[in-house]
Amino acid sequence: MKNKIYTRDFKERAVLLSFERGNIEQVERELEITHSLLNRWRQDYLKYGSGSFPGTGFLKCSRDQKRIHELEKNIKKVDLNFEILKNAALHLYQGKQMVFQFISDNEKNYAIKQMCKVLSVKQRTYHRWKNQFISESEKKKILIKDEINIVFFNAKKRYGAARIAIELQKRGIKISSSTVGRYMRALGLYCEIKKN
Repeated sequence: MKNKIYTRDFKERAVLLSFERGNIEQVERELEITHSLLNRWRQDYLKYGSGSFPGTGFLKCSRDQKRIHELEKNIKKVDLNFEILKNAALHLYQGKQMVFQFISDNEKNYAIKQMCKVLSVKQRTYHRWKNQFISESEKKKILIKDEINIVFFNAKKRYGAARIAIELQKRGIKISSSTVGRYMRALGLYCEIKKN
């Protein structure tokens, strides 16, 4: 049986996931790699950093090769950020709960740190959500913000705080227009008034 060949990107992603999660065994299971293999990759990465895993025949990199590698790495990072944004687009307007759910569903595809950065989510907040350490008042705020988002976009960005407050009150949510206004500002939601 032939040994499986892993790409540089795969090795780097595996190493970064193992550092980020701090749970080597979990990463090994998910990526179906052995402990000795991941351990060797981690040691190489700690020793050589971005110059790790150069491939056959490239034990040392020239300055130009290193520069090219850095540029390629930056391009891949930008491409990956765009891919995350594109795949998460439908979730962004549905509130934080849906963004958190997207991150949770895609942990095997992308690094949590990168998704949180691209989607403007604090990593600590995401982990608290995932581990269900969010307080009841925080959960209530998140749910209300989600409802505000839904009403705002269903009304095609034409409802201000007062009209959204009335809609929420119809749904059984006790909230003032000033609180709705504060949440809207925090969410970056601003009413678009059409001029005649």
